[in-house]
Amino acid sequence: MEKLENQLDNLKSQGFLLVKGALETEVVNSWRSILYDMYEHGEYEIHNSVGNVAFEKLLELQPQLSRSLIGHKSAAPFLKFFLGKQCQLRSLRAHVNPQSYLQEWHMDFYDYYQQEEKSQAANPLKGICINTTFYLTDNPPERGRLRFLRDFASVSVPDDLLPHVGYTDDRNNPFQVWCDNQAHVDLHPHAGDLVIFYSHIPHQGAKLGDDPDGNSRANIVLHYQQNPMYPGIHFVSDPQFTLDILGYADTFPFSNC
Repeated sequence: MEKLENQLDNLKSQGFLLVKGALETEVVNSWRSILYDMYEHGEYEIHNSVGNVAFEKLLELQPQLSRSLIGHKSAAPFLKFFLGKQCQLRSLRAHVNPQSYLQEWHMDFYDYYQQEEKSQAANPLKGICINTTFYLTDNPPERGRLRFLRDFASVSVPDDLLPHVGYTDDRNNPFQVWCDNQAHVDLHPHAGDLVIFYSHIPHQGAKLGDDPDGNSRANIVLHYQQNPMYPGIHFVSDPQFTLDILGYADTFPFSNC
């Protein structure tokens, strides 16, 4: 219990946490085999300019393995503490980095500081999102890292930089330069480890050296969001049929106004 309390305190104060040995070796090997095979056959949805290959349909293509990661026992204590019953899975995706890879500085939830203003609501809700990343390969200092801003949980992105926080290839972008000039913490997760962090914290992944043969850098990411209308809330109607028919996006009639 004391260890969990310390981990919760660290996550709350730093905004990120490394959890060692979250996944069993057999699970790691299964996922690696699947993703490498899918990559070789071109079965991915994204291959971007910085060298990231992403697989976004794993919930459909690998339902059993994917579902076993949702609310995984290694992440559950942290998700329950910060999101509680309002915890909702937003997405599950995997990444493979076959070549050298230096991610741009980014925030997964880059409208975090603007969500109240953008809602255009009289009484806006402000939620948090949490990223859980399971690593499938080793990332020793000479080969890879996940970099965060130090003590960012108690610091905000300056207001004048908020217009620049979107994804970009421009390394001279003011937000990129600002992040480069801050104090950093580097994590070096190994295969089976979990990194859990607030989705609005700037971070940057990197593959720095050659991989061992057949072991391209790979991970699986689950994004969770805070939703006050979870299934345990009593309401006169059930939204499931509406979601099944319309899909998630089309249930928001004013999102594009």
